[in-house]
Amino acid sequence: MRTGRAAGALLRLSIFNLMRNPGRSAVAILSVLLAAGITFAGGLITMGVNHAVGVGMARLGADLMVVPRGAVDGTHTALVMGEPIAFYMDGSVVDRVRAIPGVEAASPQVFVETLASAACCTGRLLVVGFDPETDFTVRPWLYEALNRDLGPNEVVAGNHVLMTPSEPLRLYGSEYTVVGRLDPTGMGMDETVFIPLTSVPDMVERSRTLAEKPLEIPPGSVSTVMVRTAGPDKVEEVARAIEETIPGVSVLTAGQVTQGVTRNVSSLMAGLIPISVGVFLVSLILLLVLFSAATMERAREIGILRAMGATARQTVLTLAGEAILLCLIGALLGVAIGVGVYGLFQDLILYSFTLPFLWPSLVQQALFAVLVVLGAGALGALAAAWPAWRLARLEPHYSIHGGNT
Repeated sequence: MRTGRAAGALLRLSIFNLMRNPGRSAVAILSVLLAAGITFAGGLITMGVNHAVGVGMARLGADLMVVPRGAVDGTHTALVMGEPIAFYMDGSVVDRVRAIPGVEAASPQVFVETLASAACCTGRLLVVGFDPETDFTVRPWLYEALNRDLGPNEVVAGNHVLMTPSEPLRLYGSEYTVVGRLDPTGMGMDETVFIPLTSVPDMVERSRTLAEKPLEIPPGSVSTVMVRTAGPDKVEEVARAIEETIPGVSVLTAGQVTQGVTRNVSSLMAGLIPISVGVFLVSLILLLVLFSAATMERAREIGILRAMGATARQTVLTLAGEAILLCLIGALLGVAIGVGVYGLFQDLILYSFTLPFLWPSLVQQALFAVLVVLGAGALGALAAAWPAWRLARLEPHYSIHGGNT
């Protein structure tokens, strides 16, 4: 009974001290808030980028992309961010690619860059003309969702293209109906409109009289050839053979896209990790100072409670519990603010570093948030453990008299 009363007194004392020193408590919470917020934001970016790359590469379905020489960087940006681009090469490249040993399938695509703020176009978009007869990237989704091919005036829009089926899509004066919307990938496909390749020449012809600026695409041209190889072990061999056999082209592999994103993430983390480590160390030192001072100020109170029957273990747990409580509050606020700030500056971060992003599942976000909060609690326990243990080892009468006999 006596021990229980002492434990209850220690708990009430801990809560009272948190309320009695709001300035100290606020400083402790703020330091943990910064550390937790930066850590959670950095982890969220990494998880979201990895998730987007996995989903996007699976949706792309191609091992290689054959593009005109010098167009690799632009293609990479279009794939990752959906940035509109347009370049062309002779369509005979398609058959030459198909003749390369190890090529299982090859399908042409034509890129159309629409005009911004023009009456003929619904915003600035990347329009991709694909060949329904040979395509293996968009067509599988069409049959899964619509169970049919697209009509001549029908298109499929990426998840971020804000169009409704009742709202016509205007491209160089021609009107198209959005009959489907792709699932989100976090990559450039979310900002892309897909149209049958056979509709592109008609769009070019009509643009001469209906568009503010005619669409210029050389007849029989393609922008890229999507290639699927006979196996993962054939990718590098086929890519090398294409570049050696077909003049004027470059090959972009799925691995290069992934590596490019990884490099960009590393560039971002190179700046974020030192900041996170620095904030963590500053928070730890600050908490050590704060809890050391708080412990010494409470020495007489703790000594009296020890004399009333509180054990050294209860004393340590109570002081550590107070620190853990402060850190948990700071971490929860940090996670919430980290999500909010990242949501506000997401586009700036992603476009500055050319990063795809697809929000991880709620379960993944929740688990990571729990890890951050628990880590903050451990930080608080670590900061309070040493001063609390030193105080708990003193005899009660020493604590009551401030260390004097």
